[in-house]
Amino acid sequence: MCGRYALYGPYQNDEPVWHENWAAPLLQPLAEITRYNMAPSQMHPVVCWEAAEPRLRRMRWGLIPGWAREPKVAYSTINARAESVLEKPSYRSAWRSGQRCLVPITGWYEWQDKGAGLKQAYYFHTRDIRNPMMCAGLWSRWQLPDAEPLFSYTIITTEAVGIVREVHTRQPRVLSIRDWQAWLVADVRTAEYWLKPESIPVSYHQVGNEVGNVRRDDAGLIQPVSRDDRVDIPTGESFLLDI
Repeated sequence: MCGRYALYGPYQNDEPVWHENWAAPLLQPLAEITRYNMAPSQMHPVVCWEAAEPRLRRMRWGLIPGWAREPKVAYSTINARAESVLEKPSYRSAWRSGQRCLVPITGWYEWQDKGAGLKQAYYFHTRDIRNPMMCAGLWSRWQLPDAEPLFSYTIITTEAVGIVREVHTRQPRVLSIRDWQAWLVADVRTAEYWLKPESIPVSYHQVGNEVGNVRRDDAGLIQPVSRDDRVDIPTGESFLLDI
């Protein structure tokens, strides 16, 4: 489960995909964001496809289905399991309507159960300068009559692979650069391709458990508390290059 994440610069801008049609609408708004403890129920940036280009929108983290009677954000809807997202009532309508989005992150936190009721926080982050990573997500619109619509989103997760499994059994579905636009514009049947697990080029290290305090939001949260820094290098470099 991805329950907290971070988003901060500097952001990479030298990949071809940025120069084609992503840099202008995304890089400047992203440059204004520096967050180290992005929590559920807060408003965060997501990328949607509008008027034939990517657009950055702010939505509440924790998907609220359109059929919900009231806008309560359940912790269980901050992540959607790829294995059941097509049929689970909370996400089924958004999936069938093609309401897919990208969630930009620089890194995310996971907690490992140490036994005896103790948990240790770890921070996973991009292995190289390619920032931000983009996670597959779904968005939804909820609205009462004569009221402003409330937009919300969820992050899709898969079974963990590679070194992520050393800490947790789940991981966000991070998409390679070449798949960003395809995820947003593909038809529903084609989009199922990106629900399978894929190795992520990340490093991770142990951090303090202060990230559990939503009032903390500073760079100290991502600082290592030990010298252990593991690196995962996936098979092949196609994940890292726009080919």
